[in-house]
Amino acid sequence: MSREEFEFERRLRRRKLLGGGSEGGQSPPPRVMRRQPIITIDGPAGAGKSTVSGELARRLGYRLLDTGAMYRAVAVSVAAAGLAAEDTEALRVHLARMQLTSDGTRVWVDGREVTGELRTPEISELTSRLTMLKPVRDAVTPLQRRLAADGGVVLEGRDTGTVVCPDADVKFYLDGTVDTRVRRRHAELAQRGVTTSLDAVRKEIERRDEQDMTRALAPLRKPADAIVVDTTDLTAGEVVQRMLEAVERRRCCTRS
Repeated sequence: MSREEFEFERRLRRRKLLGGGSEGGQSPPPRVMRRQPIITIDGPAGAGKSTVSGELARRLGYRLLDTGAMYRAVAVSVAAAGLAAEDTEALRVHLARMQLTSDGTRVWVDGREVTGELRTPEISELTSRLTMLKPVRDAVTPLQRRLAADGGVVLEGRDTGTVVCPDADVKFYLDGTVDTRVRRRHAELAQRGVTTSLDAVRKEIERRDEQDMTRALAPLRKPADAIVVDTTDLTAGEVVQRMLEAVERRRCCTRS
């Protein structure tokens, strides 16, 4: 941790201990206690959302809610049942029976943890199709809202600031050049032991961008009140630091 990050966290912890007062130890004026903030992070594939969301949540002491993992869990269940994404009625019946639970990062379907099954290429492809369907959105979005309702949470996905929690206290939109996002996704896949070419990753990124931004249901959009962070020339640590500073500024502005 750099000295700048250490000093920032020291000030943050001290403010928490003093209830938002000055660093000199003055007692803060009486104020109404409120829940901790809800923070959303949206953006296209490869923008760095997964990498920085976990670290931001850790640094703030918040819970992380990976909304994409929930849709992937639905895909695992649908694939296991042998259903076609196009069979809307069978899908609706299946979803009505399915029990989906999550602690934010781990996911269970009908009491069985499926977290380790979520990142295969087959599940990724099926998830892309399922997220465009209303029955799937209707089954997953209410659960995501319930998990976020108490605050002190960082949500990461593609529609968290526009659909899941449109009234979130702090919204971020991460973006980057296509070249940068392709390299990041390629490296991420390599770390998971998935061998593929840069050209294949580029085609997949471009396909996901087109699909996410043009779908009729919950398309990827930058929330009007989002803080935009271009991650192209930034390290993950630099992105997290900027986000921490933005969260603290919002806290100061809303502190009574």
